[in-house]
Amino acid sequence: MAAPALYGVAARDVATGNLLTCDSVFDLEDLPALLEDYRIRYAGRDDVLIDLDTTPTS
Repeated sequence: MAAPALYGVAARDVATGNLLTCDSVFDLEDLPALLEDYRIRYAGRDDVLIDLDTTPTS
């Protein structure tokens, strides 16, 4: 079982570092669907960096 955490996904403009969008989930089982959404949303965009962050909650 995974430790309790907040899993965040963010899309940033590579050139400027500006945040385009971000989302988070507490359940690790929800993370693959969130990552897939970002993969589809930003497919073919070489100017976008997808960043994943995990922050323990306990």
